[in-house]
Amino acid sequence: MRIDIQRLSNDAHVWVFGISPALDETKSRILLQQVDAFLDNWAAHGVPITGARELLYGSFLVIAADEHREKSGCSIDRMFGTLRNLERELGVTILDSNRIFFRDGDVRAVARHEFPQRGTLDTPVFDTTAERLGEIRSGSWERLARDSWHSRLL
Repeated sequence: MRIDIQRLSNDAHVWVFGISPALDETKSRILLQQVDAFLDNWAAHGVPITGARELLYGSFLVIAADEHREKSGCSIDRMFGTLRNLERELGVTILDSNRIFFRDGDVRAVARHEFPQRGTLDTPVFDTTAERLGEIRSGSWERLARDSWHSRLL
């Protein structure tokens, strides 16, 4: 069951999917329509999951789920299947966890092994491993590389 993301608590579980290249308006609309269709029918063992989504900077799809609802492996697999289809349809990368997202004026994405040549300890990075909606709302998922696990790459 899809709701507005503002109705979920800061404890809602999130999945943050980095998208590269960033989506234009047309591709953003297609992505959100298909994610909405998925969320409208998202369920675990026949029990609806209360979920929401937000697209940030054209580069991050945040899917959030009520922390009190079960989220089974099968229900999460269906979400990933939807995103795999969108990767093909839109010609973008969504599920590759080998990318580092950072701010260099705009949001940029590079392969993990390229980040040491592109970033410094003072580079603002995005932590796509954030697990709670409160991290997204507070902005704490964006921080300097020195204050993140990204520092180990430099």
